[in-house]
Amino acid sequence: MTHNQIIGTDNPLNDDQRRNLAIVLDLIVPASADGQRPSAADVDVLGYVREAESHTLDGLRAELDQLDAEAIGSQGESFASLDPATRQALVDAVREREPHFLRTLAMQTVTCYYRNDRVLEAIGVGARPPFPEGYEVPSGDLSLLEPVRRRGQVYREA
Repeated sequence: MTHNQIIGTDNPLNDDQRRNLAIVLDLIVPASADGQRPSAADVDVLGYVREAESHTLDGLRAELDQLDAEAIGSQGESFASLDPATRQALVDAVREREPHFLRTLAMQTVTCYYRNDRVLEAIGVGARPPFPEGYEVPSGDLSLLEPVRRRGQVYREA
């Protein structure tokens, strides 16, 4: 038994799985070369998954374990021990065979990543709610509402 199996923990992944997750997150969204934009491993993707999509944790654990099994089977080393190019090639090979491999994690990563304040600031969006400051909305052609206006009232007064 591992330490995580003996003592209760809030972390749903064991040490190897956490290490593999960080590596995979760096493959999905690497940090920018200038250091302005963080890697996906630098945002709390696991926290997002636990809170918003906990039903996918079993699949995530299985996929992270599969990476180690594939690495040991083909390279004789754990996934974390491989050099970056070999890691990428291994992930690409598994995805070639199994197109759905890590797809859920990729979607969760992007969703979480682009909600992160540091990321929003780095891409120039600004980490703030849309109100009260609001965003500039260009004027539209209000004549497009004419069919709705002609329809008249479609609700009942209270």
